[in-house]
Amino acid sequence: MGLSLNGVLFITGAGGSIGTAILLQFARDGCTKISAVDISAAALASTATALATQFPDVELLQNTGDITNEADIDRIFASTVKRFGRIDYAVNNAGVGAQLRPTTEVPSSDYDRVLNINLKGTWLCEKAELKIMEAQEPLVSVDAVYVFRGLHNCSTPGLEFSTDYSFHSVGRIPSRGSIVNIDSVLGMLVVPGNAIYAMSKHGLLGLTRTDALDFAKKGVRVNAVCPGFVDTPLVTDAVKKVLKPNIDKTPMGRLAHVQEIADGVAFLASERASYITGTALTVSGPEADCVIDDC
Repeated sequence: MGLSLNGVLFITGAGGSIGTAILLQFARDGCTKISAVDISAAALASTATALATQFPDVELLQNTGDITNEADIDRIFASTVKRFGRIDYAVNNAGVGAQLRPTTEVPSSDYDRVLNINLKGTWLCEKAELKIMEAQEPLVSVDAVYVFRGLHNCSTPGLEFSTDYSFHSVGRIPSRGSIVNIDSVLGMLVVPGNAIYAMSKHGLLGLTRTDALDFAKKGVRVNAVCPGFVDTPLVTDAVKKVLKPNIDKTPMGRLAHVQEIADGVAFLASERASYITGTALTVSGPEADCVIDDC
């Protein structure tokens, strides 16, 4: 049984392998309206082809843009709202890595690139997403059951009747929106030589948890998924050889598959996680409990 994702999805980094897997999983779980963003038009077109092949009935809006550029952000979100009228699920997936080296050897240009994309770019997106979500009507749960509730004003014993009826939802509480940030296990721990990446991901977790507190009573949830090593096309055989000592330390002894990341994201975005907010879900095998021993 799927997760019944009956709202509108907005996703950044949609052209990458993880982004594509997430987008396809949402379609698999019933999402029929998707706004996809990537800085690469070619990568985004490839994702669109995969979606059209597997789920031809899904309506896809493609936007190429830079999430660190506020003009691009304004254009992308305006386009999404004009097309779909709302955003129910936002997945902030765009991000970059950093070369391993100590702080004394890191140029300022690397710092600016990593922090701008991983932190500022996600903050700009989340800011826009929250503004849209807090202002829209809640998305009614597909599992909600509505019953009559009324005020009983008749004072005659044994002869009560209701004069003011209203609908009352029994079951899951309707949501105004759910945001999932793609973080990293390095948002919770550190490894040698990766200071600027860890800074960006620790900061992203702080953003996630703070916004979860600030917007909980407005019906918006904010969570993070924290992958460890993931088997993507960027992880070549040479890279796997370098990573092998760390991979071997994980109880499962392997890299995560992109589908396993997508499953965690879809769950947190869905109404099945309606009472979960401010949480960092590690999908690491459990790498987060093992790699920290090297520090």
